[in-house]
Amino acid sequence: MTTSHHFENFNVRFTGKNYSSWEFQFQLFVTGKDLWGQVDGSDSPPTDSRELLQWKVKDAQVMTWILGYVDPLIVLNLRPYKTAKAMWDYLKKVYNQDNTARRFQLENDIANYSQGSLSIQEYFSGFQNLWAEFTDIVYAKVPAESLSIIQDIHEQSKRDQFLMKLRYEFEAVRSNLMSREPSPSLDICFENIVTVAFAAQGTRKGRDMSKIKCYSCKEYGHIATHCKKKYCNYCKQQGHIIKECPTRPQNRKANTDSSSHLAASAVSDSAVSTPAAAESMVTQDMVRQMIVSALSALGLQGSSDGDGSREGA
Repeated sequence: MTTSHHFENFNVRFTGKNYSSWEFQFQLFVTGKDLWGQVDGSDSPPTDSRELLQWKVKDAQVMTWILGYVDPLIVLNLRPYKTAKAMWDYLKKVYNQDNTARRFQLENDIANYSQGSLSIQEYFSGFQNLWAEFTDIVYAKVPAESLSIIQDIHEQSKRDQFLMKLRYEFEAVRSNLMSREPSPSLDICFENIVTVAFAAQGTRKGRDMSKIKCYSCKEYGHIATHCKKKYCNYCKQQGHIIKECPTRPQNRKANTDSSSHLAASAVSDSAVSTPAAAESMVTQDMVRQMIVSALSALGLQGSSDGDGSREGA
């Protein structure tokens, strides 16, 4: 139960690539348990047998924490070491790289790091971790009298790089911060940007498109229908997606059925309207013919009567 309780208070695992941050947090954790002397050697093994037994119990506790929070492959490398100090010294010797290669890698990581699809908090945290490890390496060999100057230069560069790698939606607040006199610190910049981000979340309607991924180009910020890099997985051509592909059999059938339906509808409408029109025309002709016939009949009857009268006279 005691070990489980301690583990709940420390949940950072050493992977072989995060020594600087892991070492910092592990040291704070063990110091808080009043057992850092087991690690740095200041609490050396006593000569009294009873006190030595208690010392070994404490040392075993620290070794358990070390083994519990390193990668399983690294655990195998720690098996030859029998004290917490020996394990700690080994990890520091192997993974606390202050060489040129590690520094170059960190500089490259910082240069390529940007907000992308990350939230402001996630971006800031990752940015700080990279810079923390980088400055640990750089400051280790800087003379004490020059350290403050180097730190000031790095703080300005760090702030500028943080602002430059923000998404375009923060362009306005970034310009405002960089034009201030005196220049604000990184912490103040972060506070201002977080405020703007929260305000934008409160007024934004609909989905947060920065977290929406297009399945066509695999980029964030839009959906496939609005993608400018449309690519069809069926015909392997650019400019459309598979459901719009004109060569796909399913799509051709759908278009044919649609055309047939429209043609049938047009014919049906024509067939329905034609008899009605014809019926209307026939009826008018019939009426006209009936009128003409009636008038003709009346005219012929009148003429016959007149002729008979004259003849009788």
